[in-house]
Amino acid sequence: MLKKIFIITGESSGDKIASLVIKKLKEKSLDIQILAIGGENIKLEKIECIFDIKDIAYMGFIDVLKNLFSIKEKINLTVKKILEFNPDVIFSIDSPDFSYRVLNKVKNINNKIRTVHLVAPQVWAWRENRKKILYKFIDHLLLLFPFEKKYFEGLIRNSFVGHPFFDFSVFKINKFEDNNKKYFTLCPGSRNAELKTFMPIFIDVIKKINLNYNFIFHIPTSENNKNLINNYLKKSKIDNFIITTDEIEKNFYIKNSILTISKSGTITLDICKNQCPLIVVYKTSWLNYLLIKPFINTKFGNILNIIAQKEVIPELIQGKCNADEIYKKTKEFIDNNLLGKKLVTEYAKVLETIIVPDSLEKISNFVIE
Repeated sequence: MLKKIFIITGESSGDKIASLVIKKLKEKSLDIQILAIGGENIKLEKIECIFDIKDIAYMGFIDVLKNLFSIKEKINLTVKKILEFNPDVIFSIDSPDFSYRVLNKVKNINNKIRTVHLVAPQVWAWRENRKKILYKFIDHLLLLFPFEKKYFEGLIRNSFVGHPFFDFSVFKINKFEDNNKKYFTLCPGSRNAELKTFMPIFIDVIKKINLNYNFIFHIPTSENNKNLINNYLKKSKIDNFIITTDEIEKNFYIKNSILTISKSGTITLDICKNQCPLIVVYKTSWLNYLLIKPFINTKFGNILNIIAQKEVIPELIQGKCNADEIYKKTKEFIDNNLLGKKLVTEYAKVLETIIVPDSLEKISNFVIE
C-alpha cells in the first residue's frame, strides 16, 4: 500500500538528516511517495522539492522581521501543497519557527494527517513554555538527547532516538591521531547572514595564522555558497584554501585538520564525529543579542558543553568572537598538540552518552509506523 510522506526541513543540517532517513526508507523497499522542502542532499535522493531551504533560512530575530512577509507566503504555500498532496505523515526536522506554524495550520484543517517531528525545541535553554502547546500539532516528538525526555514526559508522546549523525552504522569512535596535520578547517555557517558575519572574521584569523604558520585552510560548504566563499577569499588575496561540497571530501579534510573553528550549531557535531579538535564561535547583531539574552537559561551554546555542564569545547561568544581572541585561542592548540588530543578525548566521553545504535532505523520506523 502506498505511503505518502511530506518532509519539512529548513536548514542544511535538517536537509542532511532527512537525506539519511530517506536512504534508510529506500532500503526497506516500501511503496512510498515523498514530497519535500529541502536542499542539495534531499535533491540528490531524487526527491521533488516545492522550494529550496535557502528561501526560508534566516538568522536572528531582526533578519526574520525583515523577511516576515516572504516567510508567511512560504508557510501558506507549504500548507497548500501539503493539503493537495494529502500525505499519511508529515516528517519535520528542527526549524521550529517555520515547522510549527505549518503543522499547526495543517492540523487545524486536517487532523488525520499524522505529524512526526525530529529535534525537540531547546526548552531547557529558553522559552520553556513552548513545550505545553506541542501536543496540539505534533503527534510524536523524536528526541536527540536523553536528558530532554524529562521536559516532555506527560505532555506529548516522545521517544529518544539519538542523533543520526552518530548512528553506529555511520560512525565509530576511534583514537585521535596527530600526524603533523597540514589542514585547518573553518565552518562559517550556511545562511547568507552567517557568511556575512563570520567570513570577515575568519579572513582576519587566516591572515594572522598565515604570518606565523603554513596551513591549507579547508572550508566545507554547499554548492549554493561555494562561489560566495571563494569570492570572499580571493578578494582578500588568500589562496591557500580548499572549498569542499562533497560529504566524503568534507569528512576527509575535517578528520585531517589540526583544528576546526566553527560557528555554533549542528555542524559542530559533524566535526566531533570526525574527531577533530574544535573551537566554537558565535556572534549576532547586538540588537539580536540583547533581545534574546534575557530569555536564555544556559551558560553554554554548544550542546556537548550543555550535556557535560562545563566548557569541554572552548566557546568564544559575541564580544569574544573577534579575530584577536580567536587567534589567541587557536595559537594555544597549534603550539601544543596535547591540548587537541585532550579535547577530543574529553568530548568523546560526552558523545558516548548520547550515541544510540541504529538511530536512523528507529527514526525511519517511527515515520512509517
